[in-house]
Amino acid sequence: MPIPKPTPNEAENDFITRCMSDEKMKTEYPDESQRYAVCVMQFAPERVSFDWDGTGSTKKGKELIQSFIDKGAEVYIITARRSDSGIKFEGIDRSHIIATGSNKAKVEKIKELKIAIHYDNNKDVISNLGSIGRLFSNK
Repeated sequence: MPIPKPTPNEAENDFITRCMSDEKMKTEYPDESQRYAVCVMQFAPERVSFDWDGTGSTKKGKELIQSFIDKGAEVYIITARRSDSGIKFEGIDRSHIIATGSNKAKVEKIKELKIAIHYDNNKDVISNLGSIGRLFSNK
């Protein structure tokens, strides 16, 4: 049985709910955040970004990033750090690792790049991104 696909005119939230509760998906992707990433990619394989510190730098974050890379998404790391030194990830081009210097500039860059989903552990960043923001928890 293949990974669920959205039906015509199916709302994103309805599809994600259906995909997340699919028995095959639960078996193949027991980690909920990875299963969520796979479901999101089935709905819209677009540009996805991650904060680095406390998000992409964690084991869980790295697994989530890799799942998006594996599905062919265009993945970015967008951080409020002043410098991108020391940040690297196999499969992400250096030009897709962006240090903005502040959370305000990070939010602006995410919107400018037309990112479809951004994962971050900062609640303020998420609230400023609206529906594209996903609060990341390393638990």
